[in-house]
Amino acid sequence: FSVSVDWVALSFVQRPEDLAEARKIARGRALIMAKIEKPQAVARLPEIIELSDALMVARGDLGVEMPLEAVPGIQKQITRAARRAGKPVVIATQMLESMITAPVPTRAEVSDVSIAVFEGADAIMLSAESAA
Repeated sequence: FSVSVDWVALSFVQRPEDLAEARKIARGRALIMAKIEKPQAVARLPEIIELSDALMVARGDLGVEMPLEAVPGIQKQITRAARRAGKPVVIATQMLESMITAPVPTRAEVSDVSIAVFEGADAIMLSAESAA
């Protein structure tokens, strides 16, 4: 059977060539979202943005790969660069994590989501928060 795919979120992009290879495999049948999770991707962000249809700021992996305190600034940098290029940007990982067990988000989470919106994110991605 045939499955239609609209988007491919490419994990652990480190260089523009990763996107070029994914495009070759997709053969124009799907749009490519580059998941920014590694310092190497941040270092080559302009080239990666150019070859992507959209970007995802994968904050969990970024926080493992580089100092945790650097992640908010990098989120802002990626969001601004994507907006300038006219590419959608999604902010992911632990946006409303407390809502796995609580009906109301924490003040810090509300602030975090607000900042993503104020910076111009096109979407936030929920994971375990919305799985129940």
